[in-house]
Amino acid sequence: MTSAAWDAVAGAAAVGDGTRLLDLGCGHGAFCAFVARRGAVVHGVDAEPDAIAGALEAVPGADFRLGMMESLPWPDASFDAVTAFNAVQYALDPDLALMEAARVLRPAGRIAVCKWGPPAVNQFFAFLASIGANGVRSDDLPGADPVKNAIRSGPLEVLLTADLPAPIEMAGDPELQASLSRAGIELDPVAARASSVTAAAAPYRQPDGTYRFENRLRFWILGSGR
Repeated sequence: MTSAAWDAVAGAAAVGDGTRLLDLGCGHGAFCAFVARRGAVVHGVDAEPDAIAGALEAVPGADFRLGMMESLPWPDASFDAVTAFNAVQYALDPDLALMEAARVLRPAGRIAVCKWGPPAVNQFFAFLASIGANGVRSDDLPGADPVKNAIRSGPLEVLLTADLPAPIEMAGDPELQASLSRAGIELDPVAARASSVTAAAAPYRQPDGTYRFENRLRFWILGSGR
């Protein structure tokens, strides 16, 4: 779902032919495949073996490694760009993850961090909170953003930050239910009833029966400024 930001982030981070790029929390390698088509030399790290296997299928022969963002298995100054899409907030230590990203970055390189914006600008997350997805209610949503805090306290300066529209659209009730199931989202016993989910999603239902959730992605480009 972060694909709406890929082109903008890659452009802002000057990713192009020959760019040595490391993607943190690379998942199944979809972004790596995208920038590989732009000529980048891609590397990736993820804590899940299945993700690494999928990434190798997406970009055969690329350098994908099993590991943690807080302890990257590459030497200092290895990359021209380091990217992280919806990843840093899941690090055990976001501050250390960005410190490690800065360590493996070349002096004139760029770090790009992209994640969903705050709940106030993301209708899908407001919907999930309204149905108690994974035990989270609207009143439980955190006020502080650990990623923003890590960026603010990190060693590099913010060169650019921007928001991008990233709406989520679904064909109807079956797709809505299926999307919750595919995402592994656990609902409380009352909200788990299909009728309850449909009622909670009613504000986002379009006249033709589809659903549209307005969301925004936010990204930051970090560097030394040189």
